Amino acid sequence: MIAEAVRANKKAVIPYVTAGLPDLDTTGEIVRALGDAGAAAIEIGIPFSDPMADGPVLQKASHRALKAGFTLEGLLPRLAKWSASVSAPLIVMSYINPLMRRGLAETLARLSDSGIQGVIVPDLPCDASGIHEMCRDIGMDLIRLVAPTTSEERRREVVSQCSGFVYAVTVKGVTGARSSLPAEVRRQVKSIKSLTDLPVCTGFGVSTAAQVEEMLSFADGVIVGSHLMARVMEAKEPVEEAGNTLKILMA
Repeated sequence: MIAEAVRANKKAVIPYVTAGLPDLDTTGEIVRALGDAGAAAIEIGIPFSDPMADGPVLQKASHRALKAGFTLEGLLPRLAKWSASVSAPLIVMSYINPLMRRGLAETLARLSDSGIQGVIVPDLPCDASGIHEMCRDIGMDLIRLVAPTTSEERRREVVSQCSGFVYAVTVKGVTGARSSLPAEVRRQVKSIKSLTDLPVCTGFGVSTAAQVEEMLSFADGVIVGSHLMARVMEAKEPVEEAGNTLKILMA
């Protein structure tokens, strides 16, 4: 279970990797490298042509993966092998459109059958009770995002339709590494924790070991995406770079 995996890891860092970059076979090797490096869980991003919550780095990663021929149908048969290769739970992050292409219930079931334990959908509507019930019925966690501008009433609604962990978005705007993170993140996490027993993990903007350490002083886990994918896209040996970057962040 994702919640247990986060709580059991003293330095619960959850890396994000774009599926299909530079190709699906290499993505599988990156997933294994991240697992070997100590990831608490691993987030696998589904490339999408209109990633509204993603900053320049992850937009570039999605574009490259799609240009290289990524398809969800090409990914699905590989997921079972990937999930069996690591002890960390695998989470899929996807915008709603790719999940709905062949039918939302069918796609979620195929993900679950392939060993995926959780799903993050950034562009869900306010009321996500339908997809929450679908996920619950197949034993999959629906991880929801809470923005820093979210009202307490809205936070209550979100966490009531959430499992695995709550994803606390640390900054206003899109993903991307920041040199510093807002001071109010600590208050945001405290507020979310008052509403749920689920772990609360912070994400968006984290790019250094010092930031990871700071976040883990009050959050249960940290998601790192843009910083990691920037290093991977620049590297001649992306698999080795992914593992080394995660180790440095967790040092």
